[in-house]
Amino acid sequence: MKRKFLSLIALVGMGVNVNAQNAWVNDSVSMGAGSGNDVYYSMPTGTVKSENNMNWHLAFSMNAGDSSSIWANHNAGNAYVKVYNIHKDHSQWAAVTLADTANANLCFNMEHKWSQGALNDLPSADPFNFGWGTYSQATHNVYGDSIFIVKANNVFYKVFIDSLQSTTMTYTLSVGDLVANTVNTYTIAKGAKYANSIFAYFNLASGLDTLREPDIATWDVVFNRYNAMVLLGPPPAVPYSVIGALGNRGVNFGKALLVHVDTACNNYGTYTNPWQTSISTIGYDWKTFTQPAGPWVIQDSLSYFIKAKDNNIYQIQFTGYSGSGTGNINFRKRIVTPTKVNDLQSGISQYSVFPNPAQNLLNVVIDAKENNDANLQIMDLSGKIVLNANVQVQSGVNAYALPVQNLANGHYVLFVNGKQLQIKEKIVISK
Repeated sequence: MKRKFLSLIALVGMGVNVNAQNAWVNDSVSMGAGSGNDVYYSMPTGTVKSENNMNWHLAFSMNAGDSSSIWANHNAGNAYVKVYNIHKDHSQWAAVTLADTANANLCFNMEHKWSQGALNDLPSADPFNFGWGTYSQATHNVYGDSIFIVKANNVFYKVFIDSLQSTTMTYTLSVGDLVANTVNTYTIAKGAKYANSIFAYFNLASGLDTLREPDIATWDVVFNRYNAMVLLGPPPAVPYSVIGALGNRGVNFGKALLVHVDTACNNYGTYTNPWQTSISTIGYDWKTFTQPAGPWVIQDSLSYFIKAKDNNIYQIQFTGYSGSGTGNINFRKRIVTPTKVNDLQSGISQYSVFPNPAQNLLNVVIDAKENNDANLQIMDLSGKIVLNANVQVQSGVNAYALPVQNLANGHYVLFVNGKQLQIKEKIVISK
């Protein structure tokens, strides 16, 4: 078999960034008509689940680390669910009327943590007070101390969270009708049903709790409507309904603003040290509306880094937004982490092959544990070797730029072989 030798450029020990760039992948999500769905999204696999965003009123935290959080479904302009703190305790339950809303304070979810629910939005100097109730150091449970009036889909309810049994994450709540003065008691327990969820979602009209989320291990961000503090005019900022992306528990973020996406990628440690844990790091303000008639404008030189559930680091850049009417969000993404080699006997710590698909040059970056001799080959699917080169690998980072502009479009396999040094990667040539 005649072997075809192509020249290659080798850059050895040059401090080359091993966190190299893979090819961009275009993707999108659709929240549907009127942006009526929450879309749970996984960075490696795409959309995991779409769920009607108006089939619940209150959401109860199923994780003790979220400080007994209870969220309200404010949705568009807070018109769907409003939460009133009427400054009354349970001893005044029978005397609660609609007139109590006149001197009440509206309560809102905040956008930085899942622990910042609307029913927790009652400031207190007591570190054991969670808004709707107070933690008992004796029993380790939380007991309710505040009545709320909740307007849900144009119906008014009085709501009292009686208790949270913290060991089982079991809530007991009382829901009353303001007109008939009736009361119903409900129990929402974590159990197996919500073992892998952030929240259990409760509908005040039906009295039913629902599993809406996919398994917590399967998604990274949710595209939805939520409340943010927005400066609509002179300060201060006010709670305002926005459409954007909130992060899952355990997912970390970085933001590179006014930096070209490739420069940000090459230096992503600058924007991820430390990693941001705010769930609204991506948020909503990657887009702006041009008055008076639009369209939406996507910020240039803005990208985000996501340390996802699969432990890879992704870079994401938004490219388009259709508006709330159809709720279409366009973006592109790529993995920026190298492939780690877990074999302790291997002479390689990690490596990257990029871009893939490639057009003119294919970059191979190897982080070697010691000096070595190696052979680089690209083989087509028939077994024909279309590139062959012997290289000397130095301890540390080695970068090789393989010229592939003369190869036909199609699928190939890259081999790197040496003493205790083996790499096999599928590659694509696409010009």
